[in-house]
Amino acid sequence: MCGCRLRDRLWLWGMKVNCLQETDDYRSLGFAPSTLDTEQAIGRTGIANVLLAGGLPLTRATLASMPSARRVIAKNSLHRRTAAGALAVDFAACAAELAAAKQIAAADPRVESFLIDDFSTGSIEAGARPEHLARLQFANAVTAPQLPLLGTVYEMSLEDPRVWACLPYFAGFLSPLWHAADIDRYPGYVARLAELSGGKPQLGCIYLFDFGNGKVLTREQMTRQLEVSCQLLHRGQVFGICILGTCMMDQAWPANQCLSDWLDQHGDETL
Repeated sequence: MCGCRLRDRLWLWGMKVNCLQETDDYRSLGFAPSTLDTEQAIGRTGIANVLLAGGLPLTRATLASMPSARRVIAKNSLHRRTAAGALAVDFAACAAELAAAKQIAAADPRVESFLIDDFSTGSIEAGARPEHLARLQFANAVTAPQLPLLGTVYEMSLEDPRVWACLPYFAGFLSPLWHAADIDRYPGYVARLAELSGGKPQLGCIYLFDFGNGKVLTREQMTRQLEVSCQLLHRGQVFGICILGTCMMDQAWPANQCLSDWLDQHGDETL
């Protein structure tokens, strides 16, 4: 398909050490402490593409901490939670983060795009609409480098007309599988988003933990996630697969052993 290795099309969901373990929202899941940083995760897996995520801001210091990273996606959001607990659009903050990302990308060409995460859920519920994205795209076009805007669209949002109206404003999408048990439906989700968006590029995303059901994945579940994701890569339905995430990669879980074994067996296969 492209002459590259399968491993070259994989991405790490890069996270600050112990990112989830230190939050109230995830502490109850009982994860053991993690010591793995993103550069170490690159060395462990051989995956050198990084989506900067939990607790890892796009800064020169962050980029310097991962010299082995070859491609980088910046992540931010278009919404925030207010002091009262409600969701609200925060256009100014997102626009400022995009402007900062563009400045850093001008100096470090590894930074190649800007993801608005949880768009189809949190941002839409906060009131994000096409006009917000149009303003971001205008700001993006005014100064170089222009970073492609990506948006996260979950399977549970695919039939939301509010999401449909926003799809033309994105250059591509992150397409996560929130419920691991639905892995055999995942190709259908990817195909539906392609149909709705006119075939725009998608970065698939699978998890090392079943957050949708709050459970540790079995080896069989992780194996199936990898099998189905690989099929999507081979068919050209996604341009890559992101593995979420690095602060879980040193947990004593079957999913991690499965990923390690799978990379040893298939990581250097040619696509």
